[in-house]
Amino acid sequence: MPILFSNLTSDLRLAACLDQSLLVTLTDQASIRRLPGAISYLGSVSGTGSDTSRLRFTGLGGADPFVATAAENTDVSDTVPSHTQVNITVVRAALRRDISDLAITTGFAQDLDPARLAGDMAASLESYFNSLIATQIATAATDVGVSGVNMSVDDFYDAVFTLEQASAPGPYFAMLAPVQVTDFQSSLRSESGAVSLSPATQEMLRIAGQGLVGEFMGVNLFKSTDVTDSGGNRHGAMWGAGALGYKIAVVTPQIGAGSAVVVRQDELVVEITRDASAATTEVVGNAYVGAGLLEQARIVGIVTDN
Repeated sequence: MPILFSNLTSDLRLAACLDQSLLVTLTDQASIRRLPGAISYLGSVSGTGSDTSRLRFTGLGGADPFVATAAENTDVSDTVPSHTQVNITVVRAALRRDISDLAITTGFAQDLDPARLAGDMAASLESYFNSLIATQIATAATDVGVSGVNMSVDDFYDAVFTLEQASAPGPYFAMLAPVQVTDFQSSLRSESGAVSLSPATQEMLRIAGQGLVGEFMGVNLFKSTDVTDSGGNRHGAMWGAGALGYKIAVVTPQIGAGSAVVVRQDELVVEITRDASAATTEVVGNAYVGAGLLEQARIVGIVTDN
């Protein structure tokens, strides 16, 4: 009887040989805050005495123009500048991964280990940050688009017109769900004339990653799977500079009993600690960040079918 692979499996041969490389499954790795000018960084609440920062707005900068008087000696009445405020609260977000000694020891050269798990925390934080911004843009007071209807070029124009009528300053950005982008592109195919979609250049892709899909009428289009899905619609938005902002807290971990390796980068702290009794290594990431919609006049929601 010949020696065959089939009769050596599974004692002397493997049913499947694991490749040495560990590939990452498809996931949206683009971060809206990597797009210059899209989200305003407003500093840290560390050392302020509170986890909440109040942003104050007042109607200066020409909001109240001079008016001609009835006569040269007319008594001028007092004009009080408009004023409002927005609070941004910084909260904790965290992710923990545990891995056993045996899982590490039996791994390949490029496999799951504490260092790789720690390095991946930054990507998980950016995914969380995208969801924060998606939640904020879904609260836009003014929306364009039709519920249950695919996004079209007309919806895009309506959003542009809304910002123009509000005199919202640029640069301009739009955060849309993938289905909104594809529906928009489908609608754009039937358009003709001087206006067309400009594909993202290599430099733009290098800065923004997979999220930046191009520019249309001076608006940078950012595609994100984190755009809110509610009521059968996707709640994207278009905005001008200064519409959205975020705050962070920079913390110093208090290391108690036992040993820990701490890596801190701005609002993100990653700690690798040992649980000897369980023969396990814990990798824990903590981040302290909060986001807010700063001014409704600078943003318009784009609510269309998902």
